[in-house]
Amino acid sequence: MRLTSRERVRKAINFEEPDRVPVGIGSTFVTGIHMDAYVQLVNNIGLDLVPPKVIDQGMMVIRPDLQIMEWLGSDVVGIDNIVHWCNDYANENWKVWKNNKGNDVLVPGGFNTVRDDKGYTYAIGKDGKPYAYMSPYGQYFENTIGTNFSDEIVFADPKEWKASLPVYKQEHLKLLEKRAKFYHEYTKYSINGGFTRKHLFGASGIAGHTYSDLLCLIATEPEYLASIVMTQTEWQLEQLEMYLQAVGPYIDTILMSTADFGGQNCELFNPEQFKTIYMPAFKILNNYVHGHSHAKTMYHSCGSIRNILKYFIEAGVDIINPVQTSASGMNPVELKKEFGDKLVFWGGGVDTQQTLPNGTPEEVRQEVKERIQTFAPGGGFIFSPVHNLQSDVSYKNVKAMVDAVRDFGAYPISNKK
Repeated sequence: MRLTSRERVRKAINFEEPDRVPVGIGSTFVTGIHMDAYVQLVNNIGLDLVPPKVIDQGMMVIRPDLQIMEWLGSDVVGIDNIVHWCNDYANENWKVWKNNKGNDVLVPGGFNTVRDDKGYTYAIGKDGKPYAYMSPYGQYFENTIGTNFSDEIVFADPKEWKASLPVYKQEHLKLLEKRAKFYHEYTKYSINGGFTRKHLFGASGIAGHTYSDLLCLIATEPEYLASIVMTQTEWQLEQLEMYLQAVGPYIDTILMSTADFGGQNCELFNPEQFKTIYMPAFKILNNYVHGHSHAKTMYHSCGSIRNILKYFIEAGVDIINPVQTSASGMNPVELKKEFGDKLVFWGGGVDTQQTLPNGTPEEVRQEVKERIQTFAPGGGFIFSPVHNLQSDVSYKNVKAMVDAVRDFGAYPISNKK
């Protein structure tokens, strides 16, 4: 029996086998599409679409048109935050903006840039100062706060820092509720709540610290950093209460954090420090979501994180993304065997470091087939590449990926090589 997208996703996230593997491309800013890849995709398909809206102005991720979502076979739509990328302007009052490749997109009215005589583009805040930059040949914006060590670490007062954090505005919550209700009543998509904001839990800029400073603080001042994380959790709970009141009845999944805890070869710090500093906060937030909605919690972390997945599970995390299978210790077969009945894998469908940008269409097709055979049995799998579709991915390879999911994703999953 053919299921609706919503029914399909709900079975998968509850470790049941649906009619086919659900697809989760395009529904969040960590399972999304870079603007250049999107423009190429639209042009090759031959659709006459208006310039896409960039919902994440750092990674240049767009909100896909529903026609593209249908072409991708996606089963999930996202309710992205109105205010998102470490700024105080809203994703509204859209205007045309041209990137380094000459592609036109829509950006928020409050997103203002200037270009210097060397070709660098700077995103300018309300105070007139740049808070991010893009190189002359770049495709993304980088925070000006950077990742270098500070000359002197200034310890923040947790209460004062909390008071500086943004809060949901009622008009934005009403708009989110309206969007979620519309998708729930007039489509059959599963709905993801894009609750997180990018500066959560270890992202550069937390309490004014660079990423490098944070790694030092984890080792040298764990009690201080734990107090900052718990203060942030208090703020999160306040925002989460309002958010779930608005969209809780409609969403099936909710993106809680996008902090990266792993590098290519190992975790960024001792897993036991993760257990002490971050796991208690995650547990509080997950318990709140589970106690006030039916939504499953989704956490994104790039890199090698196998040694902290047990702590994710202990903290009540339901879904992990992007499942970076190219990192050390992230072998797909081993991950499925060890964690496949406890964590839903949203991602890992095809490697975005090598196979998708550099492989042939046949190599893409074969890897997608193998990943489905590994992750899909028993449910607990939503297909998505490892992170966003980047600008250097060809249309032929995207189509090979989409066709392979359609050809090999039907249950029962064939193990024929």
